[in-house]
Amino acid sequence: MNLEEYAFNNPKINSLIDISLTGTIQEFAMAFSKESKINLTIDPRIDKKVITNFADTRPKDILLHLCKFYDLDLTFSGSIISLIPYDTPPEKQPEKQLDISYNDYNDNLTLNLKRDTLDEVLRVISKLSGKNVISAKSISNMAVSGFVGNTKFEDALNQFALRNDIMVVKDEKGFYILTDKKGNTKTAEAEESESNTKKGSRKKSSRSKKSSKKKNNSGADIYVETTKTKDGQKRLNIQAENAPMMNIINEVSNSANENYFLFNELKDPITLDLKEVTYEEFLNTMLKAPKYGYKKENNLYLIGDGTSDSFKETKVIQLQHRSVKELITSIPADILQGLEVKEFIDLNSLIASGPVSGLENLQHFINDIDKSVPVVMIELLIVNVQHNRETRIGFEAGLADQPVQAGGQVYPGVDFTFSAKAVNRLLGVLAGNGIVNIGRVSPNFYANLQAVEDNGYINVRSKPRLSTLNGQEATFSLGETRYYLRERTTLQGNQNPISLQDRTFESVNADFSIRINPIVSGDEYVTLEIEVNQSDFIGQLQTNAPPPQVNRTFNSNIRILNEEMIVLGGLENKEVSDSGTGVPFLARIPIIKWLFSKRRKAKSKSKLLIFVKPTIIY
Repeated sequence: MNLEEYAFNNPKINSLIDISLTGTIQEFAMAFSKESKINLTIDPRIDKKVITNFADTRPKDILLHLCKFYDLDLTFSGSIISLIPYDTPPEKQPEKQLDISYNDYNDNLTLNLKRDTLDEVLRVISKLSGKNVISAKSISNMAVSGFVGNTKFEDALNQFALRNDIMVVKDEKGFYILTDKKGNTKTAEAEESESNTKKGSRKKSSRSKKSSKKKNNSGADIYVETTKTKDGQKRLNIQAENAPMMNIINEVSNSANENYFLFNELKDPITLDLKEVTYEEFLNTMLKAPKYGYKKENNLYLIGDGTSDSFKETKVIQLQHRSVKELITSIPADILQGLEVKEFIDLNSLIASGPVSGLENLQHFINDIDKSVPVVMIELLIVNVQHNRETRIGFEAGLADQPVQAGGQVYPGVDFTFSAKAVNRLLGVLAGNGIVNIGRVSPNFYANLQAVEDNGYINVRSKPRLSTLNGQEATFSLGETRYYLRERTTLQGNQNPISLQDRTFESVNADFSIRINPIVSGDEYVTLEIEVNQSDFIGQLQTNAPPPQVNRTFNSNIRILNEEMIVLGGLENKEVSDSGTGVPFLARIPIIKWLFSKRRKAKSKSKLLIFVKPTIIY
C-alpha cells in the first residue's frame, strides 16, 4: 500500500527496467538507483549477498521480492526509500480470563483467583453483578488470590477481603469500597483530584491554563488543555486522533479533576476536536451513541454500557408553549432510539425513560421546537347585495265561486277588483250615454285591473371573527335547509296486489361556507389558503321534486401583510324573466294588448363580497 501511494508522485517505480547482479546488497542498491532513477538507501545493519537477474520488471516488484526473500522492510521519507531489517512483531499474549461468575437470580458470587490484579477483579465483578465495587488507590494494583464458592454477594466480598488481608466498606450510596486495614477509602481518582485541587489553589491568577499531551498504547496522540474563565467556569480544549475512548476519558478526567468509574472497557477508536466545552458536554459528545451512557452521583461520574439498567433514568419534560398531543410523531426516530416516551396530556408533558445521554438529546430537541405558536385572528365582513324589480300590468275578468266584493289598491299602484254590482252600474252609465248596451253580468262576475311595479334593494352584512393557530384551518358556515315530499308506491302480492304508498320528507341544504388556512412567515406576512362555497335555491318549487339550486365555488392562495385587508368578489347572480297570459292574437297587438292580457316582468341581481383581514397575535 505504501508503494502504491509512492507511485502517485514517483511514476518511475512502475517503469520497466533490466538488472542483473551478483554481489552485496549495497552494490545492488547502487545499480538499482542508477537503472530506475529511484533513491534507495540500505540500513548499515544489513549484510547480505544477493543474486538478481530481472528483465522487463517494475522496480516496485523488485523491492517486494527483496523484502520477501531476504526478510527486509521498507520505510519512506519523501522520494527516498530505505531498506531496513524486518522486525517480527511480538506475539500477543492472550488476555487472561478471570474465573468469576455471578448468579443474578439468588445474588450468589463465585471467585477462583490466583495472583490477579485487584482492579481487574473488581471491574469484572461490577460488570457481572451491576453493583458498584471499587478499590482505594493504595491497593488498586495489589495481586489477590482466593476461592469463594457460590456465596451471597456481600458475604463473598467479606470472605475475599479477609483472605487477602483487606476490608470492605459500604457507603450510604450502596458502593462497595475495598481498602487496606488502615481504612483509607480514597479511590485513585479521588486522591489525584485532591492533589490537583491543592496545586490549583496555589495559583493566584484569575485565569489558569493546564495542558497535557499523551501518546497512548495505540500510538495515537491525545491533547487536553484546561482553562478557567474569569467567573471561575472550567472549559476544555480536546484533540485526539484514532484514540480509544477509554484513554480519552482517562486523560480528560485527570486534566479536569473529575472523579469517574468505568463499568466496562470502551475500546472504540475516536477522533475529535472540541473547543471550550465543559466536562459534561465532552461526555455527551463522546457517549452520544445509545450503547454508551453515564450518570452523575454527587461528584462521581459512572460510565459504561448505556443499555444497562444502572444508566436508565425517567424524566418528565414539560412543554411551555405548544401542545404535547401527537408530538411524538414529529420527533425523529434517531432521537427516540433506545428511549421509551409517552404523552401525559394532563400536564402537557412527555414522560421519557432511557439512558441519560438519550434523555439529554431529547430534552435539547424539545427545547428547540417548544416555541410560542402565533394565533391568527381572521375578521370577515360578508356583504350580500340584492337588487330586484318586478312589473305586473293587465286586465282580468271571470266568474268566481261566489259574489266578489269590490276593493283593492289604487295608489301608488293600481291593483283593484270590481264586483258584479259595480260592473253593472258602469254598464248602465255607458248605456245612458248612448253607448251600445251589452247587458247585465252575472252576480258572480268580477273584473281585476292591475298596474303595479315593485323595486327592492337589500344589503345584508355579517361580521364573524375566527381565531386559529398558525397552520390550522378555520371554517365558517351558514345555511338553509328545505324539505320536499317524496312519494313511493309499491305493490305487494301477485294475484290481488295491494298498493302501498310511502311518503317521506327529504332535506336539501343551501349553504355558504368559507375555509381559511393561515400560515405565518417570519417577516410578518401571512399566506392565506381560502376556499369559498355558496349554494342558493332558485326558481319555483315543483311538487314532489327537489328545490333547484345553483352552486358557486371560489379558491385562492394569497400573501398579505399582517393587519392588511383584502376583498374577494365576483360571486354574482343575475335572473331575468318576462311572462304573460291573454287573448290569443289580441294579446300580441301593441297598445291594445294591455286590455286583453296580463303581463309580468321581473329582474333580480345579487352580488357577494367578502372582506378578509388577518391579525397575528403572539
